[in-house]
Amino acid sequence: MSDINMDPTSSTTSIVADNNLPINLFTRTTSDAIPQSTYFLPSSWRRYQLSELINKVLQNNNDNDNNQGKKPVPFEFLINGEVLRGSLENWVKRNRGNDEETTIDIEYVRSTLPPKQVGKIEVEDWVSGLSLQRNGYILLSSYLSHLQILPLSTNASTSSALYTLPLPTSLGATSCTWVSPSSKESNVLLAAGGVDRLTHVFNLPSLSPDNNIGEQQPKEIYTLHGHTGPISSIIASKSGKELISGSWDTNLNFYILPDPEEEEPTTHQIESEPLSYLPGQNNKKRRKLEKQIYPDGKEPIEGLLDNDSTGLGGWRRIPDFQLKGHKDRIGGLVWDKLDNQKIWSASWDGSVRGWDLNSGINSVIRQGPFDKSALCIDQWESNGTLATGNMDRTICLWDTRQATSLISLTLPTNSPIPSLKTHPTSSFTLASATYSGLIQIWDIRSPKHSLFQISSSTSSSASTMKESERRKVTKNGKVLGERLLSLDWNGDLLVAGGEDGEVNIYNATGA
Repeated sequence: MSDINMDPTSSTTSIVADNNLPINLFTRTTSDAIPQSTYFLPSSWRRYQLSELINKVLQNNNDNDNNQGKKPVPFEFLINGEVLRGSLENWVKRNRGNDEETTIDIEYVRSTLPPKQVGKIEVEDWVSGLSLQRNGYILLSSYLSHLQILPLSTNASTSSALYTLPLPTSLGATSCTWVSPSSKESNVLLAAGGVDRLTHVFNLPSLSPDNNIGEQQPKEIYTLHGHTGPISSIIASKSGKELISGSWDTNLNFYILPDPEEEEPTTHQIESEPLSYLPGQNNKKRRKLEKQIYPDGKEPIEGLLDNDSTGLGGWRRIPDFQLKGHKDRIGGLVWDKLDNQKIWSASWDGSVRGWDLNSGINSVIRQGPFDKSALCIDQWESNGTLATGNMDRTICLWDTRQATSLISLTLPTNSPIPSLKTHPTSSFTLASATYSGLIQIWDIRSPKHSLFQISSSTSSSASTMKESERRKVTKNGKVLGERLLSLDWNGDLLVAGGEDGEVNIYNATGA
């Protein structure tokens, strides 16, 4: 064992008269590791003093020329999976009574900084889907039945959309995704799933509106049929040649999409069908929307087809094959980040399933409690662990590498989780959005409480606004609520939106 002999002038030695506790400090990050030993530290020490000690041992000091001026790093400390919130003495009394002799194993990790709001974009309806897949852009789907591409800017505003792509229905868009890989700059495909049971795939000749002239305008190029219920989730492969949709009808549909630069179809794969029996297909709101979208006065044709009373739409396509097995609605989908030939689905039936796309076989089934209706799913790329957000106010982690594993860890929340996103590089961090309007950042090594939680209603801009000045109804008469519906996180920036009719942008490194 070793004692820490600190300089008497150091601020961390003002409490050396306290009882000393045997502490074993360790980390899983090689670059932050200090010599393994048992340190006797004052019982009154808290996170700050422990963090200062580690930085001293690592020589993280701007004044240290030999260490090239490396800055001190703030650390968090975990004991038995719980973040140390107070002093060591308080933890011992709370967890060990008067036992001050048994060594305390403490893991230290680099602190996650609190998210900071850096921008806000007001939209005219509920936000149903968000994607940060392309650097510099936000892809947004809305219950106003359109897709929007917004520049990712802290100075963005309500008029900042580069594109607004209307769906040929007034029933609303439920989800969105970029289809083409981020390296593709022309004839970019993107898609939206709709309440109308269809997936609408659009083609953008260029991401720059100035380059789209004449006939080279964005348009819906494919209309994907095959579901009998609203679309809940859509995902695309890394190549951009395949798209999978999940629906309330419990099925997953797999589509192969021809590249419009190589072979645009010339025929439909399915006959058109009248869809006027669907709610919202023939009402005042839709007719008003059609007049806004088609100011040339083109008369709508009732019941026509391509799910579009204006006669416009994409080439109708049917699934190349279907994946069946779930007993209730599909909540979310994720393409396996370690195996391009595998996807994962989460359902309201409480199960997570893995699907082999080569054979179409349901190769993995993990059945949780039937009351754990899963609303969304994501996967850590570093280790393949899955995370689901559930209706029962929990986030569940699933380690599918174990042949008999079910739920390996549960994180308690205060509301159902419709959207979550794992950190792209960290193996321990994720962000979630709740129906109560909260964004929460989690470190799964401390599962009892989230590291941070923020609400758009208490953000810096909203908190300084008078109640009478806050927007409660949009210009088109949509009543705004507090529920968040979608969230995305690229590791540096986080965006979230929902019934509040806003896209809030945060700096959130989460490493």
